[in-house]
Amino acid sequence: MANNLIANSSLKGILVGCGYFSQFHMEAWQRIPEVEIVAICDSDPDKARSFGEKWGFTGEIFSSLSDALATLPDVDFVDIATPPASHLELVEVASRHGKAIICQKPLAPSLEEAQTLVALAGERGVRLMVHENFRFQPWHRAIKAILESKTVGDEQYSIYWRMRMGDGWQPDAYLSRQPYFRAYPRLLIYETGVHLIDVVRYLTGSEVNDVQAYLSKRNQDIAGEDSGLVVLGLENGCRATLDMSP
Repeated sequence: MANNLIANSSLKGILVGCGYFSQFHMEAWQRIPEVEIVAICDSDPDKARSFGEKWGFTGEIFSSLSDALATLPDVDFVDIATPPASHLELVEVASRHGKAIICQKPLAPSLEEAQTLVALAGERGVRLMVHENFRFQPWHRAIKAILESKTVGDEQYSIYWRMRMGDGWQPDAYLSRQPYFRAYPRLLIYETGVHLIDVVRYLTGSEVNDVQAYLSKRNQDIAGEDSGLVVLGLENGCRATLDMSP
């Protein structure tokens, strides 16, 4: 069933996680007439109820994904919008029930855990999608169309991307929305830089071949790096420079 999602005219899903970014998930799902979120799930029931009230949600509320899937066995997919450390367990549960999965990034805290997670979905034959949404933003799609039209030439030699987020330099950085960011031992590349790397892969149509990175921490009130210069070598010969700071 999970591999036939595109053929279905109406899909039912469970949203797992009712934190800061879940609001963007819910808002987007509510704009898609072919999709209905029939349950929300969070380990904190009070947070889930408050989230449901904010969005006028009238479906069921659960504190565990296992309970949700046992009660609603006919749902088509699970949308995981929780911190990375919980992803492996949630993917294990969803894939065991044969449900298609969309999972927030970062996919997992380590490469080994990410590989285990992907293998689980593959072994069980379920569709697993990582929530790398930057490549679907309309400006990146427009750039891709220009590149494919050869309007600016036939070869890609370099990409330079400068990012200034503006919300990570102050003493109370991230406290108002995602305070767990402050304790990440790795932050800039792990949390935000992965989006940029994925967009570079999308625009070039090529995989990363080699990496040079110069990372530092400017805000001493957080644990991980918040500034970096990253140079990516792509298999097609293009080089991308990512210049990032808070």
